[in-house]
Amino acid sequence: MDVMRRGLVLLVTGAWLGCQGSNDMVLQADTAPGSGAGARSSAADGGGTAGASGAGTTAAGMAGAGGKPPAAASGGAGEGGPPSGSAGSGGGGSAGQSSAGTEAAAGSGETAGESGAAGTAGNPGMGVAGESAGEGGAAGEAAPAGAQDPDCDFNGIWVAKQVTVNEALGLPQSSNNWYYLEFKQSGTTVEVSRHFDCGIEVAGSATVTFSRNTLQALLTRNEQVGRKGTLAKNGSSCKFEMGKFWSVRGGDEKRFLPNGTRDSADSIAQVQAANPLPTPANTAGAVDTESDGKLGVAVQVSGIITGTRNSVQRDWTRWFTESGFEIQPSTDWKTDLTVRADFDNQESILDPTSGLLVSGSIPKAGAKHILKLRFLGRDASDPRVSAFVKATDVDTCFAIQDGLPAEQLE
Repeated sequence: MDVMRRGLVLLVTGAWLGCQGSNDMVLQADTAPGSGAGARSSAADGGGTAGASGAGTTAAGMAGAGGKPPAAASGGAGEGGPPSGSAGSGGGGSAGQSSAGTEAAAGSGETAGESGAAGTAGNPGMGVAGESAGEGGAAGEAAPAGAQDPDCDFNGIWVAKQVTVNEALGLPQSSNNWYYLEFKQSGTTVEVSRHFDCGIEVAGSATVTFSRNTLQALLTRNEQVGRKGTLAKNGSSCKFEMGKFWSVRGGDEKRFLPNGTRDSADSIAQVQAANPLPTPANTAGAVDTESDGKLGVAVQVSGIITGTRNSVQRDWTRWFTESGFEIQPSTDWKTDLTVRADFDNQESILDPTSGLLVSGSIPKAGAKHILKLRFLGRDASDPRVSAFVKATDVDTCFAIQDGLPAEQLE
């Protein structure tokens, strides 16, 4: 009986986070360089490519926060300004030069001038708008100033591992959840510009994971793009705070999320009371995630106990710094950062309905859940990126799991 109890403990995790993004598509980091002929521009909500045209060279700026496509053209006379006008500064792409004239749009702000000087490239990864400099040119939105402090700057490409501790039948277990993340930062505001979850593993005498099919099926779900937080200099360290984010797996996300922006301050109990998850007796809203013929998301268990458990899961997580988990300022983040994490979760098991694969868990009181962050570079040209970014998003996820191995906190 003791063996059965210990095995059962390892079956339940507090945050079953899958891997989202583009469904097994070739991964192209959005924070690629944004200037020069033929360069792929950085994009928060979209990007463009630059190329040569006519007598001059053009470069497309990245799409702005509203998702406007970039535009740039060379050749004929520019629009809207006198010959002394200059192209505005872009949020990630530089304006092209032409012997006859320049017309450029960076982000959602457009500027133009005849024979104007080239615009100034902005910070990579900042999908915001350009700023008018030419006399008489159409006014654009102000370009961001980048991070407030260059040594508290999260702009760029990151990989991460969250480790949380749950408790079932009085015993702790550690759940490892992996992420691919791209951040853009303006001032002290940090925003996720690209993301997908990269699977889970419960560390212990039994192993709990998502299969490749499950991981791939979850790539397009629960995207954290648009999730906001702050990073600011605080004395001799950088203070980081990323607000709540709610996820749903194995069920209709829109139906079971507490609000459309996924940042609800409600508790799990409040959300469940208002909008309960599906059950074996009432499966309305559950989805067959892997197309395996069973509703819910499939969790693979091996070791002391072997089997598959299908369930609907709902949880929230947030990240922050506190005493003992400070971020030391750096301009290049050459060492991993460890900050605190907090979460809560619920799981409704649809199959099986009895036996050792059926149990519940809760976050362990007083446990110091953590998030480990590893910086890969400001854009995809950094050689550190190639160690993790592979031909497909799924393979990128497995590289992240290998690079940040599963661990136990307790």
